[in-house]
Amino acid sequence: MRRLLLAPLLLLVPACKGETAKDVTATVVGKTVEVAKGAGNGVMEGLKEGRKGAASADGSRTLSTAEEVFTQADVSVLEAKPGAGGDVEVVLAVTNKTAEPLHLLGLHEGGGAQLIDQDGFATPLKSHSPGQSTDSIKVPPSVKVKASIFFEGEAAKAARVRLWGREFPVPASAAVATP
Repeated sequence: MRRLLLAPLLLLVPACKGETAKDVTATVVGKTVEVAKGAGNGVMEGLKEGRKGAASADGSRTLSTAEEVFTQADVSVLEAKPGAGGDVEVVLAVTNKTAEPLHLLGLHEGGGAQLIDQDGFATPLKSHSPGQSTDSIKVPPSVKVKASIFFEGEAAKAARVRLWGREFPVPASAAVATP
């Protein structure tokens, strides 16, 4: 792939001299980066739309935007406590308000889930934490579930959790809970 992207540059630069070679190189590299970014964004959008459009094995509805999630589910923070690996485990209550299973996506995308401490500093969601869904929360029809998500930081300093752009307070007693 790298050779394919550099091929136009290798063909054009020998025919140029001085500033022209510099300008051609800058243009080719700029366009290559633009195409690569566009392709990467297209792949991410395609994956998201493919997951939403395809029927899942359990018939669940896939939701990934704040509007979709909060129209069909209620979310609250039950507690923030020290996790086993020195991180912060945030336990959420997620209620499915529909008669269909829900698959909530977007926890990792664009800061979809962040822990905000008492000083206002935000920490993104940790990837691949034991006990955590990798990038989603599944909720059966018409029920409430507990879902744990993990962040770096100190549980005693946890003040708020931001999910899909909306902030939820960490209950005062929950932030000092011990494992």
